[in-house]
Amino acid sequence: MNKDNQAIYIVVDPGASGGYAVCYGGLKAITLHNFQTNADFIDHVLELEGIHKGFLRATIEDVPCYAGKDVPSYTSFKLGKNCGFIEGVFRGLRIPVDYVSPKKWSAPLTGLKGLTGAARKRALRDHASRLYPLLKPSLKTCDALLLAHFYFTQTNKLWLK
Repeated sequence: MNKDNQAIYIVVDPGASGGYAVCYGGLKAITLHNFQTNADFIDHVLELEGIHKGFLRATIEDVPCYAGKDVPSYTSFKLGKNCGFIEGVFRGLRIPVDYVSPKKWSAPLTGLKGLTGAARKRALRDHASRLYPLLKPSLKTCDALLLAHFYFTQTNKLWLK
């Protein structure tokens, strides 16, 4: 078995109320985590890195680079700050990072058109719950879980940066 087949993926939604999924063997085993503090996130990544040194990979939702009508400027700032912090943790530990845009990972999902805010978040949680009912995804972890699902089932990694 090569490194890619054994890789542990940390899939992160850097949103203000985001979470992350740790995927073992692709989608064979998944644990979901809420962000508590930056220190807790660093500690968890360091713990995983200590156990699985050389086999960790990261996938981060690629946040929008500008504020628009759907993304207020204060939200853009928070997203950029969170994404930069998360990327810095991974890069500092020399963990390879891939990015997935929200439009790409949410494109295969039905019923999202025209939804924003809390209604969109609930619809995403409902999708994640149908796909992975035993994981009991929350509003905080559903994006990361759906991003992981897309990454491992739809992409073949050809579009990654």
